[in-house]
Amino acid sequence: MKISKLQTGLCFACLVIFITAPAFSVQKYQDKLEKAESRLRGIFEKKEYNPKSFRGQWLDDSSGYTVTEDTDDSGKKVRVLYDVRGKRTIPGDNEKRNKNKSEKISPNGKYEIYTEKGNLHVRDLDSKKSVQLTRSKEDSGISYGQASWSPDGKLIVFVRSDYSQVRQRNVLVPGDPSYPGVKKIRFARIGETIPSLRIGVVDAEGKQIRWLAIPEPAEGFYLGQVSWACNSHEVLVEKLSRFRDRRNFLLADINTGTVKCIFGEHDPTWVVASYRKNSGLDWIRGGKEFIVVSEKDGWRHAYIYSRQGKELSLLTPGKFDIIQKSIVDEKGGYYYFYASPDNGTQRYLYRVKLKGKAKPQLVTPQDQPGTHSYDFSPDAKWAFHT
Repeated sequence: MKISKLQTGLCFACLVIFITAPAFSVQKYQDKLEKAESRLRGIFEKKEYNPKSFRGQWLDDSSGYTVTEDTDDSGKKVRVLYDVRGKRTIPGDNEKRNKNKSEKISPNGKYEIYTEKGNLHVRDLDSKKSVQLTRSKEDSGISYGQASWSPDGKLIVFVRSDYSQVRQRNVLVPGDPSYPGVKKIRFARIGETIPSLRIGVVDAEGKQIRWLAIPEPAEGFYLGQVSWACNSHEVLVEKLSRFRDRRNFLLADINTGTVKCIFGEHDPTWVVASYRKNSGLDWIRGGKEFIVVSEKDGWRHAYIYSRQGKELSLLTPGKFDIIQKSIVDEKGGYYYFYASPDNGTQRYLYRVKLKGKAKPQLVTPQDQPGTHSYDFSPDAKWAFHT
């Protein structure tokens, strides 16, 4: 078989390419590999692409906030104070700090509610002496929670949960993969018995417990918000049906024992607006009115109701859903909420005036698309914007 000069030239050219191209490709590959390795080390080791963590705590008077910062390379931490204009100081140990506004601390700041072995107790923060408020055996399946002080600091409302009739199931405890531990937990499967709930009011000395007359259907019910209704003789109860197709807000008078409904809604599938951070209601105007989120008109909107249960106004008009409620700035006259009328994958802050049917205003800058969150100061004049 004869090979022409053209074939010989082509074979020689292929040989040259075969010999020289791999060397060039390997170098190029190594360069890319080094860049990729550098980038990966930056991501996973040096954390170069992680946003810097920030956990600011607003002062009670909204004049500034405190954060914990590194002092130097030693890793020591220091509490730093910034005013709202950015002035930085390191406060001394004797400087006034935030008061604990937790519902577990009494209004006068002298007593604290805590749980021990499933029961509620009250501790004197000065003498450290404690009083036991409830008495249930540790293994009885009964627990207590959602405890909060009345505005006058004399009474405590709480929820008693009885899990004793809820079936138990085994779950694995993380540990040695060859010999994992096993423990039992209460778990109500769909259609089975759920915890039985009761709402009680007890005095701070644990001498008397009064149980609210909240009707309990045979299938049981769930609870959302349970709190004092802007006074020390009425309790607000958000009651949800077992199948979450009904939601009612009840006012229970602890002196007369009467219970009345001030808001109710029904959806044959699911009362979606009551879920998570949109649950509960916000009192305004000294407890004479309240704001509630509902989907009763097909959109998730905020409404203003009177304390007697009369609808006063639709607060957020428009063909859009509230994604999540934010804060009520009653002094400034605004209700803040998150929404994204034109793009469901994003989230922006809006506000609307509490008086009148005004169009909601976009607060988030228009040139900043994305998902936004705001941690407001107590007076709602400032916020940490993420």
